[in-house]
Amino acid sequence: MAKRFVVVSGLPASGKSTLAQRMAPLLGLPVFDKDTILENLFESKGTGDVAWRRSLSRVSDSILRSEAMASGGAVLVSHWRLPGMPPDSGTPTDWLSRLSSHVVNIHCECDAEVAADRFMRRERHPGHLDSERSRSEILDSIRSVACLGRLGIVPRVDVDTSQTPDPDAVVREVLEAFERRLPLPDAFGR
Repeated sequence: MAKRFVVVSGLPASGKSTLAQRMAPLLGLPVFDKDTILENLFESKGTGDVAWRRSLSRVSDSILRSEAMASGGAVLVSHWRLPGMPPDSGTPTDWLSRLSSHVVNIHCECDAEVAADRFMRRERHPGHLDSERSRSEILDSIRSVACLGRLGIVPRVDVDTSQTPDPDAVVREVLEAFERRLPLPDAFGR
């Protein structure tokens, strides 16, 4: 059987990690979450300013890619780079098409206001520097990402994560999507 990958995308604080953690055991796949990798780097290398955080973020992108490529399949969670984002923002997607012919995208649908409220309430490692941004700055940032669209990976399963989704129902949709998969030229459908 071909390796299966589920690429979880969506706005910051849209529920990507939560959904991935609930689905992965039902799919029999491990979760590789960029935030977890980044937080492990903060623990081992320390925290710093914005430039340091960006530097460690790029290292975590490389680790995520390496772990995914070496795996037998996985649920991959990150804030993926979309066209229009700065080159030092988001996880690059150029390698996703080389993972397997069995790749499904789960896109977490969530209103920017809801995501901003969640962002403000969540507790992450201090290395993320979340506390240095106001709610207004966070909301503006999330809205700017919302305007950029989605990954072009098909098949895609859109999941409303403004409320708690049913992981069993999402897994059923993912399994159906694996069955109707299309060749994956690159992460933007080209």
